[in-house]
Amino acid sequence: MSLGDVFNGAFTYVRQNPRTTFVLSLIVMAVASIVGSVATVWATGDSLSTLSTFDEILADPEAFDPDDPMFATSPFATLLTFAGALIVLVGGAILTGTLSSVVGMAVLGYRLTIEQAWASVRGRVGAIIALAFIKLAIQIAIGVVASIAFFIALFIGLIAGFGMADPVAGLIIGLLIMFVAAVAVGVPTLWVWIRLYYAMPLVVLERLGPGQAIARSWRLSQGAWWRTFGYWLLSGVIVLVVNMLLAGPLGIALPFLFEVDTFGPILAGTVNYVVTVLIYAVTQPFLAGVTTLLYIDLRMRREGLDLQLHQIAQRGQPVGSEVYLPGYRA
Repeated sequence: MSLGDVFNGAFTYVRQNPRTTFVLSLIVMAVASIVGSVATVWATGDSLSTLSTFDEILADPEAFDPDDPMFATSPFATLLTFAGALIVLVGGAILTGTLSSVVGMAVLGYRLTIEQAWASVRGRVGAIIALAFIKLAIQIAIGVVASIAFFIALFIGLIAGFGMADPVAGLIIGLLIMFVAAVAVGVPTLWVWIRLYYAMPLVVLERLGPGQAIARSWRLSQGAWWRTFGYWLLSGVIVLVVNMLLAGPLGIALPFLFEVDTFGPILAGTVNYVVTVLIYAVTQPFLAGVTTLLYIDLRMRREGLDLQLHQIAQRGQPVGSEVYLPGYRA
């Protein structure tokens, strides 16, 4: 498949089956985003309370009470924020896995209903969630390494900068050291992340465990890194444009929404919730389509999946998702 085939296919399967793509995404992410949205409204209220306290202190410095906390941040709001992020992670992973199954069956000529799509991945939910948390652990590890590298580079850069007579030259050397550190961490991170790009469709369509799917994605993407990276980058740019188009008006409206008396944060949080869910519902089917179609394309190029599908079509042989299983023979 060419670039046009992959992206056209990703849009076409959504357009031909909106109920199982857009509506399903809308339902799943609407449920998964509730806790996070409540936490956002709560935290926003705390922030506004803190800003109000600062305004009072600026207006009357003598009103400052050192015993009162400057930042009225609720621990429960913080806990809700983390819980909401985890729920969105799990919900998004299940949605992506379900959409991968929908795309895989669409290639075979089937249009799954929401019930059929759920039935196709119901037995894979544990593996899907496990894969999501493994990738989260990888992201956390990368974040820790990046933070350590940043502070080491900052420390070395400051020493190098202060050790030079010319402060401008010292600043340039410090920035160069930080740039080198960023490249040293960022390039291997991106390389590893692209090699794991196909893990989700592998968990769903080949019914592999999360560890097996990661290893299989690593092998399958061998020699296809630049192509995968290009598709990943281009699809990311498209999603970014969609986010800007949908969230842009929200950014303009938020300051006015906050001014609506007591219910300003609630109104702003509600609008933000609706826009966030809508963005997920629009972008997730497209991203899942691109990923799954690229996986199928690699199977065709490397393992002759297209020849098997051709033989099946010639025989008029009924076939389902088992065609994607490793070792399947028509």
